[in-house]
Parts: sequence; C-alpha cells; structure tokens
Amino acid sequence: MNETRTLARFVAETTFTDLPRRLVENLKITVLDTVGAALVGTRQPWAQRIVAVVKALGGAPEASVIHQGWRTDVSRAACANGVLIGAFECEPLTGSHASGTVLPAALAVCECRRLDGVAFLTALALGFEVSARIARTAVGLETVRGFHNPGTQGPFGAAAAVGKLYGFDEARLTDALGIAGSSCAGLLEFAWSGGDTKRLHLGRAAQLGLESALLARQGVRGPATVLEGRYGYFNAFSTPPRMEKLVGGLGTEWAIEPPSLKSYATHVTQQAVVQAIQELKREHPLDPRAITRVVVRGAERIMEERHAAREPGDVLGGQYSLPFTTAVALTRDMSNPLVYDLSAVNDPIVRDLARRIELVAEHAAAHDSPGFWPAEIVIECGGQRHTLPTRPHKGSPANPFTWEEAGEKFRRYTASILDARQVEGIVGAVAGLEHATDMSGLARILVGV
Repeated sequence: MNETRTLARFVAETTFTDLPRRLVENLKITVLDTVGAALVGTRQPWAQRIVAVVKALGGAPEASVIHQGWRTDVSRAACANGVLIGAFECEPLTGSHASGTVLPAALAVCECRRLDGVAFLTALALGFEVSARIARTAVGLETVRGFHNPGTQGPFGAAAAVGKLYGFDEARLTDALGIAGSSCAGLLEFAWSGGDTKRLHLGRAAQLGLESALLARQGVRGPATVLEGRYGYFNAFSTPPRMEKLVGGLGTEWAIEPPSLKSYATHVTQQAVVQAIQELKREHPLDPRAITRVVVRGAERIMEERHAAREPGDVLGGQYSLPFTTAVALTRDMSNPLVYDLSAVNDPIVRDLARRIELVAEHAAAHDSPGFWPAEIVIECGGQRHTLPTRPHKGSPANPFTWEEAGEKFRRYTASILDARQVEGIVGAVAGLEHATDMSGLARILVGV
C-alpha cells in the first residue's frame, strides 16, 4: 500500500541533477517530435473545430496555443495544445502518449510563470514517468474494460508535472494525484465511429490534470489512496493489476527509457508493417491495381477487433485499422503524413485492397522488444511474390531516433506548414532547452503565425 504517496514523494524529491543525461537528450527529441505532431494537427479539420470552441470560450491571456495568433488561460491552452498534438496519430508514445497529456500542461504553466527550461524538462521527466508507471501497471484497461489509456491515466501525469512546477511537497502532490483520479475518462468506442472523440482525450487529460494541481494548490484535498485503494483507479479501471510495476525501481530504473516514438501517422501496432512496405516500394515499385493478394501474419495484438475494421468512416478509423493502413501504405508514400487524408479513406482502390487483405494471428508470436509486435507480410503482385518480415520500426525503443534523425523527421513533417526560418528556430530552441531562462520564449516561437 501507500503507492500514491510513494509516487508523490518521488516527484517532490527528484531534481534535474537526478535525471540521467541520456534521458534529458531523449526528452528534447520527444519535445521536437511533439511540436511536429502538433503542427501537423493544425491542418486537420477536426482539430480546427475543437480549437475554435476553445478560442470562443475566451479566458485570460496567460498561455499560447501552437501556431495560433491568440492566447487563453493555462487550462484551455493545455486542452487545445493536447488536442493538436494528438490530432493525427503521430505524437510520441513515451509515457503512454504523455507528450499530449503532460507536455501541454507543463508548457502552459511554464509560459505563464516564465519558468526556465530546467524546470520544464524536470516536470516532463517526472510527469512522463508517473504516467508510464500507471499505464504499465494496469491490465486489460483497454482490451477488456474498453477505456482509452491516455485519457484515463493522463491526468495523473499532468497533475504531477504541474505540481512539480509549483514546488508542491509530498502531501500536496498526493492531493493533486487524488483529485486527478476523479478526472479519468475516455472510451475506446471511437475505434468504430466518432473518431473525433479520441482527439479530445489527450487535451482533456492535460487540462484536467493541470486543474487538479491548481485545486490542490488552493487546499482542495484528494484521496491519498487514489491508485491502490479499494475504490481507487486500478480497481475501477483494470483487471487485477501488476502493482509491483508501479513503484518498483522508482528513481533508479526509468520506465520512459528508451523512449517510444513513431515514424508514420498510424497506430503504433502498425508502424513496423508500414516500414516494411515503404522499404519494399523503394526497391520494387508496386502497381496497387496489380496486387492480387496480401497476407499479414503476426501477433494477435496488432489485429485484435478494434484494429481490424475494413470499412472505416473517417481518417481515425483508417489510422486505427491494420488492413486499412496496409492498403494505404501500398498505394501512397507514408513518409508524408498528410497523404493519410479523407481522399485516401475514400479511394476505391484502397477500400478494395483493405477488404481483401488476409489477417492471420500467430498465437505464439513471442518477442522481446517493447513497442514492437512482429509480423510477416506476403504481397503477390504482377506475378511476383514478396515476403516481408518486420523489424522494430524507427522510433521504437529498440530502434530509437537520434537527434539528427528526429530533426530530419521534423523538417519533413513541417515542410508544408512552416518556412525554413521558422523550422530552424524551433529546432535550435529545443536543442538548447536546458539553457533557456524563460520558456515564454519558446512559446512565442511555437506560435509563429
């Protein structure tokens, strides 16, 4: 017992000097990748609609919204930025999408209070770690219960990060986590229809986690056993949890290392399949109309029901579906995230391919690489047969991005959104984050309209 207090104590007592240097460098890669995801998000109509509602609600001009010419209060800014980050399935996964739940809350508070880069990076590390540990402790939260992990555990990470920025002690951080536990929400039904709700989950988690910390700052109390209690988070949202994973090795083993990022704008379970197809097409260009058969054999995880839709009604449905994303990858160059649009979803060639792709679950497909689910793709096209084994995708914990690779991806993803001067300004600012004396400077660069 006392796991909630143990996490709160860890957050309160850990300083920047306690963070491994490699972790700090990976955090900067994650920040850059997150900004790229948010900028791509600004192009998406569903995100634009949500951000328009946030703007209309007003709020004191305390914090910025990425690539927008207006400001709002820290709560609404965190919500809007979280929506933009999670708008197109390309945000980092480290800490279970903590890039879209923890980072927006920390950024808003740092801008408002004019805190420095060291404070920002420390808050990110601790919020990400809390988020990751809660996510890995739950069992069946998504696959059995039907909740969406970032939406349900995201408020805890955001509350921890904001509490750290305000200098909370163990008791006040415990209250913040306790309050956050009553802000958990997010259902997986979006996998079949109404995909816009998934885009809301990250922003709402950032907003509610931030507000939980602000409430604790004013003396509002929260249950001290919100995670482990009889009616706490794990008993409510999880089948019997792996409680040993929650605080085991805390402070010496970082659950967010190595980081987990994506290369393509699809669900993480499809990354390796898309990468294998991209590599094949570079050596053997394919005519999608000549494809007669496609078989994907692999781990059950990548083709469970929510990832097997053949007839998605929106972009999110396609990005969440293994057969549909496979069909899109066979017809388009997925190195450009913006090709996965409504025209791709409605393309008759894509839809025909998606209907015909065969999925074969390999029940004993064991693997040792976290964030990677192995598969084999067989493609028959123009009288030729190609057999493609997958390997850990670029960005996965077993094949992480270097700073240079992250920069190349950022420049590619934002090429049609920013000019070269803006791009290099952001890259340079993120590279020197630990030397920034005022995070409002980065916020001004990110507005850049």
